[in-house]
Amino acid sequence: MTPRQRRNHLDALGKAAAAPRKSWLGKCILLGGIQSAWIKSLLTTWGEGVRGGSAPRKPRGHACWNIIRGSRWSDKALERFTAALEQARGEGFKGEQAMNRAHAILWPQPAVSAIDMAINNDDIDFVEQAVLQAFDMNDPVYVVGLQYYTTRKKISDITRELQAIAPWLTDGEARKRVRWCLEIFRAKVFLSTRKLMSE
Repeated sequence: MTPRQRRNHLDALGKAAAAPRKSWLGKCILLGGIQSAWIKSLLTTWGEGVRGGSAPRKPRGHACWNIIRGSRWSDKALERFTAALEQARGEGFKGEQAMNRAHAILWPQPAVSAIDMAINNDDIDFVEQAVLQAFDMNDPVYVVGLQYYTTRKKISDITRELQAIAPWLTDGEARKRVRWCLEIFRAKVFLSTRKLMSE
């Protein structure tokens, strides 16, 4: 983050901290259960695409030895691992590369078709367009929503950041402001996506 972006970020969080009530941050419609679930799903997909994915990682490096020592590994699983490691060495891999190849043999990457990838990218682009149409870059609602969905920050992390800027806020008051921002963020993005789909 450049110094200017950091300054704008802190200014936006300061505005969110100064909000006396939810309506001060912007108009918000109440979303129904299905609407809320749909927009949360789209925003989660968008956030993962923007930040580079959050799929669970397969074991890497020498972490497998810790697993092997655990009680969950049977002799059969150990034989499988040894066979994969021997196969990797037989293919000409050595050291860390052999370990990585053994991991690839035991835990292959799921095959993602080009169509699935294109659909996912279309979803990300569509939500990106909806978000950019709905908000100004310095809007506190946008800044909090962007932080929540495109980083791994939780509500509690953003709450602490808000309290660092506005120490007079209690934990509950700061958390309430973060929740207001997220509710408005979802509502505005929902309306924006609906508008884009009707065009």
